[in-house]
Amino acid sequence: MFSLPHFNQLKTKNALKEFSEIYLKSSGLPIPDSYLYHSKNKIFGIYWKQELIGGFILGNCPDFRTIDIFAEASQHQSIHTQMEYLAEYTEITCFWIKRKFRTNTLLNFFTWLAMSYALKKSNTKYFLFGTCSRSLARLYATTPKSILLHQDFINKKPTFIFWAKRSTCILGILEILFFKMRRRVGLIKFELT
Repeated sequence: MFSLPHFNQLKTKNALKEFSEIYLKSSGLPIPDSYLYHSKNKIFGIYWKQELIGGFILGNCPDFRTIDIFAEASQHQSIHTQMEYLAEYTEITCFWIKRKFRTNTLLNFFTWLAMSYALKKSNTKYFLFGTCSRSLARLYATTPKSILLHQDFINKKPTFIFWAKRSTCILGILEILFFKMRRRVGLIKFELT
């Protein structure tokens, strides 16, 4: 029987704990309870056949986890200054898809579209996101809607912080998905330098 994926905002302690545990296994980064259970953060889970296969957090805490993780402490003030209106930002954090589902085009596409839908429903003008993966940073940079805000080197890994306008998030995510699909079928060569 064919089963469609769906996504929900997670609110119960058990659902949040499951999200946190799977994210830790997937990324190696723990989510502090103070962030996971913060009343201003919204946690979303992607489900397929009753299994939690991915998710993300839309954060609205005054201190951005993205900046804490992906920039040296000495750079935090400079980044905040570049962002100007901090209250108008939502951050996308803890974005993940279980490894065994990452090559499933339908599930991958659904996860990205679910995130764009949730972003579109947020009340802020801008969003912030980061990565310590060069390949993800290159993927995010495939759309001119993503603007590199800061680049650093933390714990022997390159880090990247981007920002984008909420009004362009769906188009930007569609451009990323189109790039991924073209690359998957071999129309684009994607080389690491």
